[in-house]
Amino acid sequence: MSWNSVSNFCKNFVLKIAGDKYRFLALIVLNWRDIVGELLAERSTPEKYEHHVLFVKVSNPTWMQELVLIKPQIITRINSLLDLQINDIIFLSGRNHARKQR
Repeated sequence: MSWNSVSNFCKNFVLKIAGDKYRFLALIVLNWRDIVGELLAERSTPEKYEHHVLFVKVSNPTWMQELVLIKPQIITRINSLLDLQINDIIFLSGRNHARKQR
């Protein structure tokens, strides 16, 4: 079994256990690095998806500003890559648990 097959199995498993309520958020989280890139993905985490609005926790105000500047591109990328209809992204300041500790 190849690593690609394992990766696809894991993604499908996560989407299955996420259920209908969290399916779109799980889909975004699983693809976040591809959507925003490695650097921004280490400093931000999608937290909630509700009524076509994505809420993203960001590690500090500097990175939040960076994400705000590219918000239209992020929305377009999510909508095209994942076939979703996100209308807005709200960035929240907070500690990002996905970030690597140094």
